[in-house]
Amino acid sequence: MTDACPQTCGSQQASELAASPTEARGEVRSVFPSLMDIGEALLKCGADVHFTEQMLLRLGKAYGATRMNVLVITAVIVMTASYPDGSEQTFSRRVVGEGGTDFAKLEALSRLCEECCECPMAASEIASRLAAIKRERFPNAALFVGGVLSSSGFAVYFGGTLIDGAVSAAFALAVCLAIKYFKPLTPNTIIFNFATSFVVGVAICLAASVAPFFNVNIVIIGVIMLLIPGLAMTNATRDMLSGDTISGVMRFVESLLWATALALGFMAALWVASELGWGYEQVTATMDWSFWMMLVAVAAGSVGFALFFDVRPAHILTAAAGGMMCWVIFFVSRALLSGLFVPSLIASTCAAIYAEVMARTSKIPNAVFFIIAVIPLVPGRGLYYTMYSAVNADWAACASNGLSTLLYAGGVAVGICLIAGIMQIWDARRAVLEK
Repeated sequence: MTDACPQTCGSQQASELAASPTEARGEVRSVFPSLMDIGEALLKCGADVHFTEQMLLRLGKAYGATRMNVLVITAVIVMTASYPDGSEQTFSRRVVGEGGTDFAKLEALSRLCEECCECPMAASEIASRLAAIKRERFPNAALFVGGVLSSSGFAVYFGGTLIDGAVSAAFALAVCLAIKYFKPLTPNTIIFNFATSFVVGVAICLAASVAPFFNVNIVIIGVIMLLIPGLAMTNATRDMLSGDTISGVMRFVESLLWATALALGFMAALWVASELGWGYEQVTATMDWSFWMMLVAVAAGSVGFALFFDVRPAHILTAAAGGMMCWVIFFVSRALLSGLFVPSLIASTCAAIYAEVMARTSKIPNAVFFIIAVIPLVPGRGLYYTMYSAVNADWAACASNGLSTLLYAGGVAVGICLIAGIMQIWDARRAVLEK
C-alpha cells in the first residue's frame, strides 16, 4: 500500500471539493470528526502509529487540504490542515481505552480509507460506513477455536506432550471466556492480565495436584501465548525505529507492564499453590519432537492466531503459511549459525518481506500477515522461565533466560525495522518519481 494518494477522481463530488478554497475548507471541517473517528478506530483495532498517521495524512489531502501535519500517539491524535488560501485548522482527539487486535476491522477500515482517497465521500456516508464496521462483532467461533489451536499448538511447540497440549487447550477456553466477558469490565489490561493469569494459574495448579499427569510449566506457557502483548511490542519497536519515538516508548513501556502483570499473575498462582501444599511434580524435561511434528505444531498455532486475531477467512491460510515459513527459516538458521540473535534476525526479515509482498498484493495492511508470521518467534517460554527463576531466587537462570528473551526480541525488532525502513525509502522515492 503506497503513501501517495490519487490526485484525480471521476466523481462529481471530488470536482466540487477542488472548486474553491472556501468549499474545500468547509468540506474538510465537516468531515474532520469522521476522519478522527477513523484514526481512533485504527489504533484500537491494532494499527501501528505510522500506518495511522499516513492514512490520516492521505485522507486530509483527498478532502482539499494542500498540506497535512498529523501527530498520532497511543493516547492522542492531532491534525492540522492547511488550505490554498493560507489558512489552517487544527483538530485533536483524546484516544480513550486500550483497544485490542481485530484484523478484520483493520482491513475494513483500511479499505474505507482507500475508497475515500480515490473518491471522497460525504461526511454522513463516512460516518455510516464507520458505524457499520464498528458494529461488526468478533466471531465467538474464531475466538474460541483460535484460542484452543494457538494454546495447544504452542504448548507442543515449546516441548510439551500431546497431553500437555490438550490440557493447555482446555484452560485456553477459560482465558477466552475471560477475554469475552471479564475484560470489558476491567479498567485496564494490567489488571485484566494479572487477574486472569492468577485465576487460571491457580486452576492449573489445582488440576495438577488432583491429576498430576501433565507439565504445569508447559501448560502455563501455552496459555501465556494468548495474552502476551506481542503485537503491542512489535508496533512499539517499529514506531521507535521509524522515528515515532514518543509513541514507541509509550507503547513499549505499556506492553512491558502488561507482560509483567501477566507473568506475576502466574507466579503468584504458583506461590499460592506452594503455600497451600498442593503437591504436584515440577517437570522440567521437555519433548524432543521431530522437525515435522514441530512444523505441524507451528501450523496449528499460526492458524489459531489468525483466527484469534480475526483474520478474514480468505487470508487465514496465507497468513499461517508465513508463520510456517518463518519457523522453517529460523530452524535452518539455528542449525547453521550459533546464537539466537542472528537466526531471529534472518527469520523476522524474511517474515517482513513476505508480509510486505502479500500486503501489497492483497492491498491490506501488512500487520495482518506480519504478526502471524512472527508468532513462532514470540519468546513466551523465555518470559515465563525468566519470571519463574526470579520468583525462585535463581538469579543465574533468571539472567540466562532474560538474555535469551532479549536476543529473540532484539532480532525480531531489527528485522522489522530493516524491511520497514527499506520500504519507506522505496515509497518515498517512487512518490518523487511520480510527481
